[in-house]
Amino acid sequence: MVGTGYGRALLPFPEDSIKSEILCHAFGAHAVFPDTRTVLDIGGQDTKAIQVDKYGLVTSFNMNDRCAAGCGRYLGYIADEFSISLNELGPEALEAEKEVVICSTCTVFAGAEVRELLNVGEKRSNILAGLHKSIVMRAMSLIARSGGVKNEFTFTGGVARNQAVLKYVSQMVTDSYGSDIKINIHTDSIFMGALGGAMFARRASLKNNN
Repeated sequence: MVGTGYGRALLPFPEDSIKSEILCHAFGAHAVFPDTRTVLDIGGQDTKAIQVDKYGLVTSFNMNDRCAAGCGRYLGYIADEFSISLNELGPEALEAEKEVVICSTCTVFAGAEVRELLNVGEKRSNILAGLHKSIVMRAMSLIARSGGVKNEFTFTGGVARNQAVLKYVSQMVTDSYGSDIKINIHTDSIFMGALGGAMFARRASLKNNN
């Protein structure tokens, strides 16, 4: 068995059976897409840009875990502000005529900015488009600091099911690193971390049996 995620330290597992989300997402993404060298994981609590080698092992990473801005929790906060469900955010953002510039990088301040934009008559879809774009821009800065995009790029985490985020990720990766970069977005991207954890467990099992 292998434990990962934010609660891993609470599990009654041996130390070598505890793996970070970074290691698990990298290993899982590499298992599905063996040529992956850059992984972006936008989850509920944080955002991680990860560089991996040909074996799926982490060579470098950069993450934002000090603020909810730029991750799933941020989107949940915005959905509450608009009194809509998380599933409605992406589709409505795709209906925008333009992307409103969101200046605030703090979740609480962004909420206040959103309310002010609504009060002056800005369309909700345009605000949502701006919010989604700002999330991806923060993620792209993490990718740049971790070493940029190399070979194939794989997007993982729960936010990989948000259509508007997918749109801006694809656009920005292509604009920044060229159209020859292959972008991998899988229907099961939200399970890449779990897959990586399971593969670590399998590897340990085979090692012990030998």
